[in-house]
Amino acid sequence: MLVSFKVKNFRSFKEEVEFSMDIKRKAYGKLEVKERVNLDAVLDLISVPVASSYPQSMERLGQNHGYILYRTQFQTEEHLDKIRLYEAQDRAQIFFDNKPVATLFDQELQVEKEISVETSPGTKLDILVENMGRVNYGMKIERQRKGIDQFVQVNRHIHHGWTHYPLPLDNLEKLDFSRDYVAGLPSFYKFTFEVDEIGDTFLDFDGWGKGVAFINGFNLGRFWEVGPQRRLYIPGPLLKLGENEIILFETEGKTCEYVTLQSEPDLG
Repeated sequence: MLVSFKVKNFRSFKEEVEFSMDIKRKAYGKLEVKERVNLDAVLDLISVPVASSYPQSMERLGQNHGYILYRTQFQTEEHLDKIRLYEAQDRAQIFFDNKPVATLFDQELQVEKEISVETSPGTKLDILVENMGRVNYGMKIERQRKGIDQFVQVNRHIHHGWTHYPLPLDNLEKLDFSRDYVAGLPSFYKFTFEVDEIGDTFLDFDGWGKGVAFINGFNLGRFWEVGPQRRLYIPGPLLKLGENEIILFETEGKTCEYVTLQSEPDLG
């Protein structure tokens, strides 16, 4: 069904703008990964580090959304048995020397986590924390600080000396995909495709773990294999004639060699 109507420009009363409900949907097909790079390899390009004795929340660093990476090094610890993140929200991934050790989500962040990691002077600890959104009700509405807002306890004592890397991911044009990539770590993946006719389409992320998707620099939203939603909506106006670019930031190390652009949604 085609429905169209015209509205006058009330400022000039001369020009008319035509609206239409004739919306095209397009399936642009399978897109293979063109380039990939680890988050760790491009931190210096997309984040300005901030040093502090204790971990700081996103809000205390002037950040409202996205991710934040906390980094420190051990000098005296020889073996780590326990770790706890105090006042942490919403989802934290823990890495020792770029090796994933644990993922803590929601209520798991409220308790001590048992781990078993051998360390030596210079061992690097990274904690990547994701801001998964905010609520507009309840007793804690004024206390929704994201990231880690107090301290990190290892082997039941407070650890000092942190470097923070805020990651709002609003400057991905600075990425350098010629830098290092190792599978299994948080990374960026780039896809390109040609458009000769613009239409609405749907990004199918089957085979991918968890992260966030961007189309031509615009943040489409999160994807997560747990569902229920299986595709992200891409409105036609976000596309352009010629070459278009999709970037996925995937944090779980679960990837595929392609994504597909379908003509229909899949809400699960």
